[in-house]
Amino acid sequence: MKKLLNVGFLCLLFLFVLSGCGKAEQGDVKKGKNWNYTVVPVQDCPKDFLKEIEKKKVNELQMTYEDGTYLYIAVGYGEQSTGGYSIKVQGLYEKGQDLCIETSLIGPDEDAVVRQKASYPYIIVKTERTEKNIEFI
Repeated sequence: MKKLLNVGFLCLLFLFVLSGCGKAEQGDVKKGKNWNYTVVPVQDCPKDFLKEIEKKKVNELQMTYEDGTYLYIAVGYGEQSTGGYSIKVQGLYEKGQDLCIETSLIGPDEDAVVRQKASYPYIIVKTERTEKNIEFI
């Protein structure tokens, strides 16, 4: 009886491990191919695009701009009460007919000395031009 319980436990463990692997593979397939990109310093951003970003940065923003060769994607998180914020690009990847950009806002460390003045964090990335729809995640 003890041997039968051990075999049953091992079978359940094996099925559990297999089901976990299947879920991971499905998630990878959905994400799709990663795209190369470069985070663009403000001084290297197309001036027309930068003017539009400056007008809208007080609120959250999700914008794109094409210059004929490259696609620029801007993501902003609106007004923050202090300085010390940054934005991290989690990924830029294909998902079906979409090109998805995932970003996250990173707040200042608890012990960081920050400006006690509102800030407007945004990030601009540059990638190859595409006809895909841009999805902001």
